[in-house]
Amino acid sequence: MDSFVKMQDVSFTYDHTTIINKINLNLEKGKSYALIGKSGVGKSTLLHLLAGFLNPTEGEILMDGKRIQHPQKDIGFMFQDLGLFPWLNVFDAISMPLKLDNRKAKQEIKDMVTALIREVGLSGMESKYPTELSGGQQQRVALARTLINKPDLLLMDEPTSTLDEMTKEQIQQLIAEQVEKRQTTLLFVTHNIEEAVLLGEFILLLQDNGDIETIENPLFRVERAKDNLSFYKACIEVRKRLAAVHV
Repeated sequence: MDSFVKMQDVSFTYDHTTIINKINLNLEKGKSYALIGKSGVGKSTLLHLLAGFLNPTEGEILMDGKRIQHPQKDIGFMFQDLGLFPWLNVFDAISMPLKLDNRKAKQEIKDMVTALIREVGLSGMESKYPTELSGGQQQRVALARTLINKPDLLLMDEPTSTLDEMTKEQIQQLIAEQVEKRQTTLLFVTHNIEEAVLLGEFILLLQDNGDIETIENPLFRVERAKDNLSFYKACIEVRKRLAAVHV
């Protein structure tokens, strides 16, 4: 396997407590991975390590052969709470990463943001603030802000956990479309087994001891997968394997 992202014997300790223990993980370029596991096993911590928000106590993390030691613009992170600033409207929120980078002209920024706003279905909402948006619209803003720098690695922490079922399906479809279009490597944490089977080409089951079981998903990108009985059989199988590590 040709690894694009690699975690080698990575451990993370906080306040004398080991959160992550000797994890080894390989992600291939352009593939989509769902990370599941019981609460408290370290899924979000693993994402934060990959994003460069935390540094490992032991081991190393590589992307394209280079160590990840701090946040970088080719790694996009979508937070569970979205992290939208109430004083920034849709346009300013999405353009913020480009403005912070300070390398692009105003017109180029405007063109990039306008195009992405159209892609994520927010046309006409450029001047609206977070409190004026629905939960699904806020999710679209957060996704666009994460994608604006065209990251090679996209990390998401529970991307649809706060949404109603109809909106959740719309956002899942949008994520799938954007990841496929951009050929971005995706790793997302979820407690939703159906979401894992829908969006993950590979489902990674993180265990207490740091072992990661990889489940290949034959239904990945199958059109109208949820209309297929085999989709629900796959969900049941993943749920059984998840339950087995809880024993």
